[in-house]
Formats: sequence, C-alpha cells, structure tokens
Amino acid sequence: MPTMNGLLSLLATGVLVALGFWLLGGIVLRVGGVLLVAVGLLSTAATGSPSAALATVLGGLAWLAGQWLFGLRHHYLSSPLARRVFHEALPRQLDPTRGWGVPNVPPERR
Repeated sequence: MPTMNGLLSLLATGVLVALGFWLLGGIVLRVGGVLLVAVGLLSTAATGSPSAALATVLGGLAWLAGQWLFGLRHHYLSSPLARRVFHEALPRQLDPTRGWGVPNVPPERR
C-alpha cells in the first residue's frame, strides 16, 4: 500500500513533467523532428533502408506534433507549411487554432 507521501511525490512529479512538456515540448518536438527527417532522408538516399524511411515519417510526425503544441499555446501556427497542412490537408478538428477569438495570423502580420 503506497503511503500518502509517496502519492504526493508521484503527483508532484507528474505536474512537473506536464509543465515541462507544456513549456518545452513544442521546441523539442519541432527541432527533434527536423533532425530526424534530415537523418532519415540522408540514410534513405544512401542505403535505401525501410527503417530510415520510417525514421523520416516519424520525424515528420514529431515536427507536426510540435507545431500543433505551439499552435495550441500561442493561438497561431508558426510556420506557413504548418498552416497549410492544418488548414488544407488535415480534418478541421485537428486544427489547434480553430475556435479561438484571435485570427490565425502571426503577430508581425497584424
């Protein structure tokens, strides 16, 4: 049976992990995704390995998840490519800026 101190420390750890992901997750996912795409494309071109192609796809998904998290936090998407993907290629329900009272335009264009 876990003690009350153990449960509280588990809860505090969960809150800190969630806060860290909220603050740094978008950056880590976007940068890591771009690096994984670059490495995957170079490896695919050099070896033709299916696992390198899978790394490219996973890197693209990580980049897209980072863009989604950035859009959720800031109410606009930071990249023109991300705007195009979320507004034209994906279902409307996946757009993190949908339904906000702020227009989906970066601050420098307002």
